[in-house]
Amino acid sequence: MAVMEIAVEIGTGYTSLFLSGNGIVLREPTIIAFIGDPKNKRVRAVGTAAEQMLGKTPEHTTIIAPVVDGVIADSEACTVLLREFIKKILPSSYIFFPKIKAIVGIPTGLTVEERGMYEDVCVAAGIADVTMVDNIMLTGIGLDLPVGGVGGLLVNIGAGTTEIAAVSLSGVISGCGVTIGGNMMDNAVIDYVAGKYDVKIGKLAARKLKNEIGSLFGNDTSSMSVSGRNVRTKNSDSTFVNASELCGVLMPYYLRIADAVESIINMCPPEVAGEIYKRGIWVVGGGSKILGLREIFSQRLHLNVYLVDEPSYCTILGAGKLLGDKELLREILIQK
Repeated sequence: MAVMEIAVEIGTGYTSLFLSGNGIVLREPTIIAFIGDPKNKRVRAVGTAAEQMLGKTPEHTTIIAPVVDGVIADSEACTVLLREFIKKILPSSYIFFPKIKAIVGIPTGLTVEERGMYEDVCVAAGIADVTMVDNIMLTGIGLDLPVGGVGGLLVNIGAGTTEIAAVSLSGVISGCGVTIGGNMMDNAVIDYVAGKYDVKIGKLAARKLKNEIGSLFGNDTSSMSVSGRNVRTKNSDSTFVNASELCGVLMPYYLRIADAVESIINMCPPEVAGEIYKRGIWVVGGGSKILGLREIFSQRLHLNVYLVDEPSYCTILGAGKLLGDKELLREILIQK
């Protein structure tokens, strides 16, 4: 039987797959659309195709986001979604479904039961051999940090959660997951625009606003037009939103993340905390792309803050690297 080694990251916002020898072969929204009644439903679309259906679905089509705040909320839908994604990446040379071995990234701070759900979903989706590793450790590997020594402190601002952890000697010294992420910020933008301009916008429009003119600089003069439905007249409407307004909406979330980072540093042994203040912190994830993050975190935490060019890919790249480093994988598993 053919054997295929992959790495999997099932995130609240996106699911990524890495195929050994090929690199990242899939990164699509963690969304699935079913058609039909609950007892006789079938898959209509997954990933990007399902996301494009948001707000446009007919009566008998249901869209499900099976992962909420980093936790699998619908194991059945998540299993089907992952199975469909795996089918997409199967090489054409495979006549039969291969034996799949996978390194699976999981959020920091999950309970035993929540970790078990990730493993159960992967097995049910067709993965025969599942090895689970904390996302934050994979992120450090993806950044080429010396996780086998004093890797430093990592912050991953994702769609559902923000993971924060100090990594040292192939293990997590101190870490947590806080339920602050891009989805929560998108909802805050939706509420703000509706309250200020009487225009109800959708999630995709809110995300576009945040991604294109979102800023933590209070004097940012950028602006953008956004369309939606007037909450009073129920007619189509549009308005301009300024970056300075979004600063007021988004800033409290980033300050809460900074406070959580400070708490994790304070929980570290003095030697590790000293290394963190000397070396700084690394911030990744889609939420790290916002303008002004480095300045706000540096001012709040009094340390250097490092950002990367492709912050959304660090975790899955780290998982892919770990596929080819069995010795480091053994060291990490010993610390669990």
